[in-house]
Amino acid sequence: MLGVRVPKGSAEAIRLKLTRSNLVDKRFLIIEEDDFVIIPVLEEPDEELLANHCAQMTSLDFPTGKSRVDPIETIRKDADVPDALRGLLPDKWEQFGDVVVIRLPKALDGHESSVGDIYARVLGVKAVLRDTGGVTGMFRMPVVKKIHGSDTVTIHKENGILYKFDAARLMFSSGNVEERLRMSEIMCNGETIVDMFAGIGYFSLPLAVNQRPKKVISCELNEISYSYLLENVRLNDVEGVVEPILGDNRELPGEAFADRVIMGYVKTTHEFLPTAMRLVKDGGMIHYHETCPNELLPGRPVQRLRSAARNHRVEVLRFKEIKSYSPGVSHVVLDARVVKSS
Repeated sequence: MLGVRVPKGSAEAIRLKLTRSNLVDKRFLIIEEDDFVIIPVLEEPDEELLANHCAQMTSLDFPTGKSRVDPIETIRKDADVPDALRGLLPDKWEQFGDVVVIRLPKALDGHESSVGDIYARVLGVKAVLRDTGGVTGMFRMPVVKKIHGSDTVTIHKENGILYKFDAARLMFSSGNVEERLRMSEIMCNGETIVDMFAGIGYFSLPLAVNQRPKKVISCELNEISYSYLLENVRLNDVEGVVEPILGDNRELPGEAFADRVIMGYVKTTHEFLPTAMRLVKDGGMIHYHETCPNELLPGRPVQRLRSAARNHRVEVLRFKEIKSYSPGVSHVVLDARVVKSS
């Protein structure tokens, strides 16, 4: 049987990607072998996906998963809802530590409490949130409703990093898992890094924990996110590396001191490019995120970088689509080196 053999540190990221592509063979169990995880798959995935996660194909006999019942089977069997609605109970959800977020069709509006109870019981979580409107506002706050439990503060572990946050008040994008993993693998020893939109430490923490930067200046405007950023810096034992700053990143002092600037925001990221250009040193790197209509890719984000650079030269070293943001719109990231010397 086919399997993907991947280092443990990259296992969760590639598992999510394989699951979204319907490539995981759910008849069999994922197994651990020394420092590796082996995931059963239905067919060989894309070579680029394997290379990005230092994974290799292998062949072996996986233990059967017959003894393990798929949670959705139990949920649909035991839920206190009319039989005609059982098939509408979602077979996909997002789990952050001991909090789950689900989307429900309108037909289940009158059964929220029962639905929340069964998901909490079967999945073993303390709270269930119903996603009712995605995210909203400048701070990208989730629009959710509590349908089970009241304590929505959780500690989510991803690729060895601990993220504490309130899932009812702050977003955590599962679609960015590969980019968070990539940040953990970027060689930045001795660098001074500015994370302009730090949030709870989405990108700052993987860098600080897995690499050896001199300093990561993590700027965050949202007071709620900032409070959890402070906690997460302590949780991950990187107090001596990460310097959290509460405030508008455009007010950060200094110029040409950052070896690397991270711009992990969407929609209006380009409005902050002048600040990034001021902070980055000659030869420094900007990781620029943008949401852009597909027909304008890659031209628009590249042009925005070059326009903000004015008389400086911009070398785009990498362009990558992170995920689909909305129909016809993609969330992309560009790695660009800024050369200020003549």
